[in-house]
Amino acid sequence: MNSFQRLQARVPAHIKPYTAEQMAAIRQQEAEKTASKIRNEHLAAVAAKAVGRSGIRKKHIHCRFENYYTHTQQQRQTFAEVRRWFDGFLSGKSGGFIFAGTSGTGKNHLACAMGNELLSRKRSVLVITVAELMSKFHEAYSTKNTTEAAIIRYLSGVHYLVIDEVGRQRMSVNEQVLLGRIIDGRYQNELPTGILTNLEQSDLIAVLGDASVDRIMEDGGAWLSFNWASFRRNKHMEKAA
Repeated sequence: MNSFQRLQARVPAHIKPYTAEQMAAIRQQEAEKTASKIRNEHLAAVAAKAVGRSGIRKKHIHCRFENYYTHTQQQRQTFAEVRRWFDGFLSGKSGGFIFAGTSGTGKNHLACAMGNELLSRKRSVLVITVAELMSKFHEAYSTKNTTEAAIIRYLSGVHYLVIDEVGRQRMSVNEQVLLGRIIDGRYQNELPTGILTNLEQSDLIAVLGDASVDRIMEDGGAWLSFNWASFRRNKHMEKAA
């Protein structure tokens, strides 16, 4: 009895070895999985390059919790809620946030303060306007270097994503659908989405849809109103006085 026969003799009778055809099919499936993984990794890398920067511009690169100044009880209460949301995020909560209010009320400062803190912790961060985001998709369509699906997959995996200026301009149905897919992708990955907007609650729900807002608000999500006078306008008036 040769070694192969001895090996076969040790195999229980109810276990049937794969045939040559079955082994060939298994190897083919493994090769296809490997090729698919390599392709997806390549597309993700291209998508990351296409989207690019963290989005925290020079104007907000020094924004921190420590240099966010409050002047009223309402501002202090909102600031405390933001700190609570951030602590919840660090502890694993996946709910996002919606900062709603007019320009100059500090929405970007606090969103970027959190982003800067996360960058210091080696987390991936992206703060981007709707217009910039749609421009990235249009570039992908025209250059064909990456795909819409790859960009959405990349955005769905960024640790901290903030979409700014939601509602500043009228969005097309396609743009609304893309935002919905991004929010849903992040929801499925248990990652929060941050929204900065000047819209009232009913108008924002009309733009994003009930489902997207529900996903943002689930598991510790925060809807905070920044409905005080513009910091920038007050600062300008103080200088002029």
